[in-house]
Amino acid sequence: MSDRGDNLVSRRRAALRILAVVVPLAVTTACGPSAANSGEIDLPGAMRERIEALESRIVGGGASFPDAFYQAVNTDFNKIAGGELVTYAKSGSADGRNQLNSGTLDFAGSDSLPKADEQLPEDLLFFPTVAAPITISYNLSSVDELALGPLTLAAIFQADITRWNAPEIAADNPGVSLPDLPITVVHRSDGSGTTKNFTSYLGSAAPGLWRLGVGDEVAWPSVTQGAEKNSGVAEVIKKTSGSIGYVDLGDAAKAGLSIARVQNSAGHYMLPTAEAVELALEGADVAADLTFNPLNSPGEGAYPITAPTWILVSARNAPDEVESLRAYLEYLLGPAQSQALALGYVPLPKSLAEKAIAQIDRLHS
Repeated sequence: MSDRGDNLVSRRRAALRILAVVVPLAVTTACGPSAANSGEIDLPGAMRERIEALESRIVGGGASFPDAFYQAVNTDFNKIAGGELVTYAKSGSADGRNQLNSGTLDFAGSDSLPKADEQLPEDLLFFPTVAAPITISYNLSSVDELALGPLTLAAIFQADITRWNAPEIAADNPGVSLPDLPITVVHRSDGSGTTKNFTSYLGSAAPGLWRLGVGDEVAWPSVTQGAEKNSGVAEVIKKTSGSIGYVDLGDAAKAGLSIARVQNSAGHYMLPTAEAVELALEGADVAADLTFNPLNSPGEGAYPITAPTWILVSARNAPDEVESLRAYLEYLLGPAQSQALALGYVPLPKSLAEKAIAQIDRLHS
């Protein structure tokens, strides 16, 4: 077998390992708590007692990208607390930030940073929680292996390339028999941090070619198809032959989608493995407010569409909510990080987690 053939087999096996881990857990998270995922985190006695003593309920919502992680964490947290003290409803990053500003949420999940003119509390704090890859998922029954470079991706998603056997796609996939089928591009129809990160990646990796701009929402070509939330995009891809879209790993795995290798800035075609995401995180500079950008990281083995996600919360909160927020964030950024990998996410690097935990002291009434 050629070196390329060996590499393809190795990458295929890596993808299968990812999916084998994520699929069953993603399904149980969607259907309810699983015995394997509840009550197994070893907590310091003082933390357990603190959670058990909580009384005030806190409500979160927003980004769908980290939803599987938050639902699993909340199930275990609430089991320790003895009641449903923390809830989280996915509605998209933009909606989460809007609800936080209006006061209908105590904390918001967001995969993207607010716009400069966006109305939000002045004392806003950013708590990074996990990171995960945005997959390029596709539905081609005759193509087991697909590799795509950033220029090709940009052209596909802005409808410059409209058929699967286009020469640009063939150039990324020598020796692969590509079907003469039309391409159906599937994207988020709601305001989404996943869209913001994906379009930011294309703007960085395909400068001069990508012309749709960067944002939670962009003006997609009329020939493309929209769907709400990552799960909605995954379901459309699953049902549509010839389709392609950007989806978080958990939802892509749950839907059983094929995942493409994406060319990174070092020229290597990478699958979204935990190791490749970790390398992307290592190449990111963290700002004083704990925001960072691991997209198109320069690392040799980095997965290029690695996205961060944050919990946004006001520093000042109602007195009866402060203790619940503090205890929840300490749990989320501490013991709960051990759940990330099994759910398709990568935990924070230790140094970043420590900075986020230290920031909890800024919460006050």
